[in-house]
Amino acid sequence: MKKKIIILAVAVFALIAFTACSKGASTEAAAKNDESKVVRLGYPGSANFMGGLAGVAQEKKFFDEELDKIGYKIEYVPFAAAGPAVNEALASNSIDVAIYADFPGVVLKSKGVPIDLLGIPESRFYSQILVKSDSDIKSVKDLKGKKIGFTKGTYMQKNLLEILAKNNLVPSDVELVNVTTDAESALISGNLDAIVQTNQGALMLTTTKKVAISIADTRDYPETTAQVIFVGVDSFVKSNPEVAVAMNKALLRAKEYFEMDSEDAFTILTKSGLNLESVKLQYGSEAPGFDLFTVGITEESIRKLQETQKFLIDEKLITGEFDIAAWTDNSYYEKALK
Repeated sequence: MKKKIIILAVAVFALIAFTACSKGASTEAAAKNDESKVVRLGYPGSANFMGGLAGVAQEKKFFDEELDKIGYKIEYVPFAAAGPAVNEALASNSIDVAIYADFPGVVLKSKGVPIDLLGIPESRFYSQILVKSDSDIKSVKDLKGKKIGFTKGTYMQKNLLEILAKNNLVPSDVELVNVTTDAESALISGNLDAIVQTNQGALMLTTTKKVAISIADTRDYPETTAQVIFVGVDSFVKSNPEVAVAMNKALLRAKEYFEMDSEDAFTILTKSGLNLESVKLQYGSEAPGFDLFTVGITEESIRKLQETQKFLIDEKLITGEFDIAAWTDNSYYEKALK
């Protein structure tokens, strides 16, 4: 009987010791997780989904996994006011990195704000010119004398002017209207004859809502397309260079996922609000290689950025000129490939 009591006591003691050790290990792991540095990633949007290549990297947890390996965790910060709001956050160090269109990035850098170009997630970013579904306007040439809405200071303004020129129209041949809110309502009500929308916005109106039709698509004018860029606050990037490498790795994994399981990637992208048909129209033609997801910075990317800067200067949207080639840093992408 005494022997049984001793055995029982030893067992209880062992259980208590094991529980204490487990609790200590859990506490230590939690403390370690709390000590992880945070990377604040900003992007245009009103929902917690980025869309595009970055959206797949977000949804599949590629950003989380690659950053966790180096002791960081990610915080997604959407900005409903789009590029200008992202720029304000970068300038005030409210975020550390951003993925957005090239226009606001060039604008911010031209103002002397120290941001570094770390990658090109998407080298072709499309837009379309839309009219109402029952409109008599069937082509770009039919826009002569018509009222066209667009957002000034964006790549859509550049796309519009270039497409007009390719169809032998000059700005004075049409009435250009700067639209900052609800272009859809202005088109449907007849206050505008046509509007310029991002590819995603256009597909929402033409394929998901079916209230408009496209009369011009920058897919037919590939030299006019914009780009999606990955930038970071210089002081943050220089102090945390491994972050840029990890995020490029995550983007590369997302590209591989598109190639491996494009159907699931398309399904993921419906989180942006587009239906599956629209998503397939958006990216289906890029299969199977999806070479628009360059991730790295190419000579073609630099050339297009230089053209963007020239346009912004010519239109007096910026005054400061800087060396685009010197702005780029492909070393983080190259390290991500290893």
